[in-house]
Amino acid sequence: MNLTQAYIKKLFSAYYRAHIREFPDTASLPQREFAFLRWDHPGMVRHLGYPSKDFLLQYLISHGPRHSYHSATYYERPSAEKMEDKGYLGCDFVTDIDADHIPTACRSDHNYTICKACGNKEKGEKPEKCSKCDGTKFTKILWLCDECLNVSKQQAFNLVENFLVREFAIPLEAIQLNFSGHRGYHIHLDGDAWLHLDQDARREIADYVTGEGFSFKLWNFKKTQNVMQGFTLDQPGWPSKITREFYRVLKSGENNIWHYFKNPIYGRALNKPVIEKILNYRLKLITAIEKKSRIWDIPTLHDSSWHRIFYILRDHIKADIDVVVSIDLHRLIRLNGSLHGKAGFKVMSVPYETLKDYDPLVDGLAFPDNSENTITIQITAPLAPKIRIGDSEYGPYILGEKITLPLNAGLFLLCKDVALLVRN
Repeated sequence: MNLTQAYIKKLFSAYYRAHIREFPDTASLPQREFAFLRWDHPGMVRHLGYPSKDFLLQYLISHGPRHSYHSATYYERPSAEKMEDKGYLGCDFVTDIDADHIPTACRSDHNYTICKACGNKEKGEKPEKCSKCDGTKFTKILWLCDECLNVSKQQAFNLVENFLVREFAIPLEAIQLNFSGHRGYHIHLDGDAWLHLDQDARREIADYVTGEGFSFKLWNFKKTQNVMQGFTLDQPGWPSKITREFYRVLKSGENNIWHYFKNPIYGRALNKPVIEKILNYRLKLITAIEKKSRIWDIPTLHDSSWHRIFYILRDHIKADIDVVVSIDLHRLIRLNGSLHGKAGFKVMSVPYETLKDYDPLVDGLAFPDNSENTITIQITAPLAPKIRIGDSEYGPYILGEKITLPLNAGLFLLCKDVALLVRN
């Protein structure tokens, strides 16, 4: 453990000591397994169980861990080291929404890799090999910005509004929404309806909310006498979702239609002739949808073009959750109330009615933002991209720069492993 890690550990410990009274409860805590990644210990420390929150807080204060987790699963014996000995009782349904899984445009602006062989820096995603030395091992620098965080927030809205409330009829008070402490959100659903779902059932739900396995045949989307049979607003499931989104886009005007289909979230854009056909028949399609007519007639538009239109619409509706997290019956999820070791931000509950105005770069800060709370750091990476912390922007900084920053901003750069603490 170096000086920087020892400092962060001490800082995290002090945070937990100062927040004993308001530290949030963990439901059914004695039946949860806990796990930690520590600053002073290699690998994960897991298979821990606590009879009460007091014992958990003692651990957090003593060790100030880098990352803190608990199981989404309930066990008879959570501290047993072998999974088969724990006594499985059931598992919450949890979803993880993270900007890392969503192809945001800002990735190429602030993410980069460093070749471990020659130190060459390359912007964007990890390449197959270094452009200078052909090396294949890299250090990844994953950053965050307002765009990343807003995309994650929109996906949380998609999941809650389009699926959990509207379609699954889950009351808002039964949905626990947490900021992950980094670049996304976790949503927890507990109760008997979810507790005993097996992996296959969880995959069905995850595939449904991500729009996997589209079946145009099952939906009866087809041409009849060379006229396309579309969907209606009163059909159940995805057909009505597609119809509602298509109607919204058609009503939004020509400029928005162009932008929507030329800039899809995933995959290829529609070509110019297809968009022009949509625009030419826009008013007829709006009328057809309003009259609940299934005749969506755009002459000479092929099935493949219709399918691409629907996939683009789907990607604006679906919730981009991490399916692996949702189907895992023994998943560890971040502990609400803990600090995230990649940013120094709080993992915290966000009431859904406040999500629209929630700002992780303000509300997620762990320490008071005042002029007395400063630290001096030195940049150790080729680049520390610009970051907004609170109401101020910091950076970009380059290798070797020494700067004195407010505590939350400096802590973020330390946690991101792009800087080291300078001894006073």
